[in-house]
Amino acid sequence: MIITTLIAGFAVLSAFNSTNNTELTKIETLSVGDFCDGWEDGYCEGWKDVKGSLSLCPLTPLCPLPELGQDSYRGGYNRGFKAGMRAANND
Repeated sequence: MIITTLIAGFAVLSAFNSTNNTELTKIETLSVGDFCDGWEDGYCEGWKDVKGSLSLCPLTPLCPLPELGQDSYRGGYNRGFKAGMRAANND
């Protein structure tokens, strides 16, 4: 009886989770992708702000996880810009 109840409960939960996980994954992927695009662009521009506009951008470090509420392109750009400036100043 207990095993049957557990199996039925698991089946119900997994049926609801499969639909919601797909939608959440799409939304999460879009926002993280936008953030990382901004990170790369901002890092390069931050580097150039210190080294000069004609300098070549270095390889961009891996995109960090976005902070809460900062998962947009602009959030990634701002964070990347600051990181690029710090890296250029330490070079």
